[in-house]
Amino acid sequence: MDLLLYASALIAALSLLLIAIFVVITLKSAKQTMGEVSETLKRVENKIGGITKQSEQLLEKTNKIANDAEVKMANFETLSTTAKDLSKTTNHMNQSFRQISDQVATPPKKYSELMQQTNAITEVAARLYYGFKREKEKRR
Repeated sequence: MDLLLYASALIAALSLLLIAIFVVITLKSAKQTMGEVSETLKRVENKIGGITKQSEQLLEKTNKIANDAEVKMANFETLSTTAKDLSKTTNHMNQSFRQISDQVATPPKKYSELMQQTNAITEVAARLYYGFKREKEKRR
């Protein structure tokens, strides 16, 4: 029976030794895995940092584009308003030209006589001028 007791103690001691060996192996493996996980996390952090920086640059460019678009829209609205005003101005000028044309086409009686006299004087002056001019050219 003593032999059985020693054999049991020896088996228990060997079992504890094997458990200790497997615990050490497991700890080494866990330590190596933790190191790899740590390196992977560092790489992920670096990549995320790069992505964050690029995202910030993209956001900045997007904000610049949005501001530029707002300025251009404001300028376009101003241009549109000006175009509307130009249309009104053009219509007003057309009406004014029509009124002037109507007045010239059908002047009042007192102006009509004056215009006929002016035309006659102008025609006489033009005939005299061109007559003298022809005479001068003939003399050359």
